[in-house]
Amino acid sequence: MKLLILGATGATGQLLVQQALAAGHEVTALVRNPAQVTTSHPNFKAVKGQATVAADVEPLMRGQDAVLSALGPRTKNDPVCADAASAVVSAMQNAGVKRLVWLSAGGVGDSKAHITAASFVFGRIILPLFLAKPYANHLRAEEVVRASGLDWTLVRPAQLVDQATGNPVVAVLPDQKVGGLKIARADVAAFMLGEVGAREYVGLAPTLHA
Repeated sequence: MKLLILGATGATGQLLVQQALAAGHEVTALVRNPAQVTTSHPNFKAVKGQATVAADVEPLMRGQDAVLSALGPRTKNDPVCADAASAVVSAMQNAGVKRLVWLSAGGVGDSKAHITAASFVFGRIILPLFLAKPYANHLRAEEVVRASGLDWTLVRPAQLVDQATGNPVVAVLPDQKVGGLKIARADVAAFMLGEVGAREYVGLAPTLHA
């Protein structure tokens, strides 16, 4: 497949690019600074631009089979997710690209209650005191994606860690109980990539934990 990956220089985005190329996909990455990209592969190209700017996104959409976003706010007040969602959704609609897999966060929207039930400290202390603004940004992005009419999947991971957990990935929906509170970035990338074709969670927002 031909995939457009956003947030490709981030910790999860880099793994997503690596796994997509290893699986034989053709990958285009839209990045602010191509000099930060160290990947060299015949099926990979990095294009300078910003996912929040429609004029940068639209030329890359034609011919893509799917879009995967691993974007995340760099600061508490960074509106990148919400702004990018608007630009990306519009570009996909105009180009007729339907499949979108979007990285959000566990505890956003209707997953908050179940994350809080799994961890009182996270839900009642960490989230409202330290994550309220970035989670509001994620929620606004989710709202744009949900209203898009695209074949979307919102991926809400629990706490992201770099090391493997040794446990299988579990995807739960908002009416199901969340178990573990951590998940490896590599596992999240693998889930996102697999979901592009599996389409098990089209129109849904699973929370991932391991």
